[in-house]
Amino acid sequence: MKICGRNPKIFSRVRQFHRRTDNKGSAMVVVIIAMAFIGILASVLMYMSLLNYQMKVNNLKAKDNFYSAETVLDEIRTAMGERVSASVGSAYELVLKNYEATSAEEKQNKLRYYFLKDMQDYYAVTGSVNINNYDLTKLFNSLSSEIKRGTVLETLNDSGEVVYRMALDSSGSLKVYVMTTDPVTGNKERVETTDIPTGRFQLYTDGLSFCGLKVTYTDTDGYVSVIQTDIRVKMPDMDFAQAVTLPSITGISMVAQENIQALPSDSTLISKNVIGGSFYAERFIVGSEESGKGNGVTVEWKETTGNENEDKRMVMASDLYLGEGATLTTDQYGEVWAGSIAMNGGIPGNTGSNGTLSFQGNNVYVAGDLRMTGERNVFTAGAQIDGEYAGQYIGFGNGKGVDSSAILVNGTDTEIYLNELKNLTLAGNSYISLTKAKDGITSGDGVSNTGVQDVMMGQSIAVKSDQLAYLVPAQCIGVDASGKTVLNGASNPITLEQYKDKIRDQADVTEVALNIPSATLNGHTLAEYGLTQNNIQKIFKRINSKITLVYYYVSFDSTSDTARANANRYFQDYYGANQQTMEAYTGLYTKAIQVRGQQNGAYIMHLAGNVAMYDSSAAAGSQEKLLDATLTSDGANAGYQALLASDQLKFQALSKKMIDVYEQLLPSEKTDAANAYTNLVNEGEITTFHAVLNGSTGNKVESKYFGNTTGSLAEQGYKAVIVKGDYTYPEAGFGEFSGLIIATGDVKVTKEFQGTILSGGTITLDQNVNVEPDRDAVLHALTYSRTIVDAAGKTQEYHVVDFLNGGDGYLSSNGKSYKNSDINLGDLIVYENWQKE
Repeated sequence: MKICGRNPKIFSRVRQFHRRTDNKGSAMVVVIIAMAFIGILASVLMYMSLLNYQMKVNNLKAKDNFYSAETVLDEIRTAMGERVSASVGSAYELVLKNYEATSAEEKQNKLRYYFLKDMQDYYAVTGSVNINNYDLTKLFNSLSSEIKRGTVLETLNDSGEVVYRMALDSSGSLKVYVMTTDPVTGNKERVETTDIPTGRFQLYTDGLSFCGLKVTYTDTDGYVSVIQTDIRVKMPDMDFAQAVTLPSITGISMVAQENIQALPSDSTLISKNVIGGSFYAERFIVGSEESGKGNGVTVEWKETTGNENEDKRMVMASDLYLGEGATLTTDQYGEVWAGSIAMNGGIPGNTGSNGTLSFQGNNVYVAGDLRMTGERNVFTAGAQIDGEYAGQYIGFGNGKGVDSSAILVNGTDTEIYLNELKNLTLAGNSYISLTKAKDGITSGDGVSNTGVQDVMMGQSIAVKSDQLAYLVPAQCIGVDASGKTVLNGASNPITLEQYKDKIRDQADVTEVALNIPSATLNGHTLAEYGLTQNNIQKIFKRINSKITLVYYYVSFDSTSDTARANANRYFQDYYGANQQTMEAYTGLYTKAIQVRGQQNGAYIMHLAGNVAMYDSSAAAGSQEKLLDATLTSDGANAGYQALLASDQLKFQALSKKMIDVYEQLLPSEKTDAANAYTNLVNEGEITTFHAVLNGSTGNKVESKYFGNTTGSLAEQGYKAVIVKGDYTYPEAGFGEFSGLIIATGDVKVTKEFQGTILSGGTITLDQNVNVEPDRDAVLHALTYSRTIVDAAGKTQEYHVVDFLNGGDGYLSSNGKSYKNSDINLGDLIVYENWQKE
């Protein structure tokens, strides 16, 4: 019998079955493990992200905390920079006062002394003789309110120990503490004090240092940062060996010692001239002063599109004069400075002709009066640019004599438009001119005019008819003991016969009674305006061979602010009682006097006298309105008076040298005989040059030209010509060029010219001639030189810059100011001994 054994196939199936069932369990385990691993990894990543976020937040807070104390120092440093600038300017001006009497080394020493003294005086304890310590309160007060709340300032001694501490308490009150030593325990204590906290100054050869300053700042989150440092203020590097007051000659188109006149050779022709850049003249005449000549002359002061110049200046030391039918217009850029302005209306008999002066948004400064005579003057100042009012008209004179700074209308059909200005200032009152009036009185009349003075009026803009307001009221003339006038209703003026028969030598008659109420003054007396008998002017004037009249004027003291205010009030009362009469008379002279009311937009208006606005298009009875004076009566304008005084100095500086700062002029440049031409041109060198030239054997005419024959074509077109006497551009036989013309006599320009013209006489612009500056041409011309063999056979070399006062200094110019005028305050204030906690 056979015993059965194992079946291999059966066992194989069993093994395979077990393998398949085992794989199912393993896969599940793997999945679980993988999911767990992924979860752990995700948790780690999320944790790391959170940790990174927290670290960044803390880092940001740390950085903010780190820089917060620096913010305190930055504010102190900014305020200190402003003081440094003021101290440098003050020191510089003091040095310039004795510029010619000191050497370059002395200038540097004085600059250092004045600068350091000014800085110490400012930061020292006010009223203290000890200027070796700074007042910590002045540093604290330079901080903004927000920064103050979290700031503690302390001063340290040489050992680094706190001396004073100051901060705001919880109520916002400033508290000061001083560190003291307890005499018993020897411990340091902080004690509140009323002392002024101070720190130490340290002086150096190149500046000074605010020593031992400690800043602790706590932000709103409670983070604290602490910095301990010295603040070092250095002296600016200024070189007095060079002149630093040279004007920007490359931006100047013309300088004339006498006049600049736009007038064609044939004065009957129409002409349109364009002038660019800055220019100076004693007088600028548009057209002619002779009637019937230059009636069609128009001048535009502007640059081509894209070359506008905001820094340009039009300067007339004496006056700007518009002849009959002449026109002057400007763009919106630059400044106009004039001693006075005279307009003479349109062409007589031609109703379509106006005299036009239009300033389209630039700033106009006038020392004296704007006077309008003749018929049909149209004056405009101000414009709307991009929806905003632009331009200023500032009459900055002192209100006396030639600097009265008013607007006077003596012609008819006048139009004045000031309603688009952003600033209207008229610092003077108008006057009735009596001193220059011809009276026609002879010895046979038995009377004479003595002690006659011009009569100050209570207006800053006045028409001729306003003079009636300043005639003494008739009821105040020739008053007897009963208080009645003996003239039987006669008006002012009276006849010479009435004066002789009823007033002169009449013991019981008061010539002018000051205490009689007058209806023309709203019931007031003359005495109420501060007037005395010394303020009454009597004028005799012969009308014809048979009639002589006697005028009585009230005359206010022009040197007194009180009298000026009384004159303004006098006119207001007179106007209030006689408005319809005043309006009717004004209509005879003007079509429009438009001034924008102060309530209309951002507007500054300062009026020394009253202004009567007028609009002929309005209904009768409402055509005229009165604006009251503000400049003398409004105490808030006291600071503005100081600005007007600075304008007067700036005008002198421009008239003397075409620079803005009067203190930068040398004493020799401030004399009465000096002007922009004499201070720019070295006539002595020109005389020497031409003396050598006249004795030479070369071409004397050609040799006065300086140029470059080897450069580019453009450079070959740049030239300089140096002339003793008169010159016409272009000169016969020589072509046109760009560059520099210097002539001691008159210059006539018959073709377009780019560059700079300096004339010791008058510059005349012919028909349709344009003149504008050319920086590149002038700078090239200034570098030119030439040699001349004199009569003795010796070679002499001449440089164009030598014909200018200041010489080579012009070659260092950047076209606007000299290099030493640029001071980086950030380089002057630095930190030393810096410690950060």
